[in-house]
Amino acid sequence: MKRLFKKIHIKYLKFMRDGLNQKKPDDLTSYEQKAMSIFRKMLRHKESKFTIAPLSGKKYIVNQELGIFIMIEDSFLEITNHIYHYEIKLQYSSSTKLHKLFNTRVEEDAISYEKEIKSNIKMSLDTILTKVSTK
Repeated sequence: MKRLFKKIHIKYLKFMRDGLNQKKPDDLTSYEQKAMSIFRKMLRHKESKFTIAPLSGKKYIVNQELGIFIMIEDSFLEITNHIYHYEIKLQYSSSTKLHKLFNTRVEEDAISYEKEIKSNIKMSLDTILTKVSTK
């Protein structure tokens, strides 16, 4: 009897974790798949600029060269340019993947900026040291 209750409890927890109407990854609509693909390609594009709005939690990708503007907030993805505007509601799992990809890319850029800044500082200190040592 105790084992039966444990099995029922585990099935209940799995049901609650997966949600009542949570789709499986292979059940993504074609709109979701295409929008996610566009988002990933824009993250890799060399001309894309990234911005985060700290109060609202919105994340932006702007690419002036392609004329595309992407905004992601919670589970909504908006893709805009001067001709079209799409608003796509993503599954929770898909939106968390996109948020993680965005955060990883922004973090990589921040680390490269930090390295660049620190390398310039080291060169300046070396220059100062040689100036001080010669006199």
